[in-house]
Amino acid sequence: MTLTIDTRFFLTHFLADSEELRRRTKERLIQLKKVGGIVPTIVLHEVYNFVCQHVGKDVAEMRVKSILGEEFRIIELNTSIAINSARLKCKYRGLPTADAIIAATSIELKSTRIISDDPHFEQIKEVKTEWI
Repeated sequence: MTLTIDTRFFLTHFLADSEELRRRTKERLIQLKKVGGIVPTIVLHEVYNFVCQHVGKDVAEMRVKSILGEEFRIIELNTSIAINSARLKCKYRGLPTADAIIAATSIELKSTRIISDDPHFEQIKEVKTEWI
């Protein structure tokens, strides 16, 4: 089983406002480490940007380093993913670029599911999602 991790998972984990949610994301992190979860580089960008804007640069640096320090497969944007993400954006009007890149990465690497609660992924027939 291969799982692609969306930005929303990390933001939920880092910024959880309840102990129950934090416990659930920690349990999910353990599972994702075991299966070698996939993290597209656009996720690093989105996590850094969001955390920097809402909490500050130092925390953003720390959060991205914590992702990079885990046993995840960091997948860079390549030509194939770039073109396939553009095809997804063309097919699914209104799909944000980052979500198209995450979905295209998931498809290219034959990921079983994307770990996200983002409704944009629901419109993409080529991928499946699950949440914590």
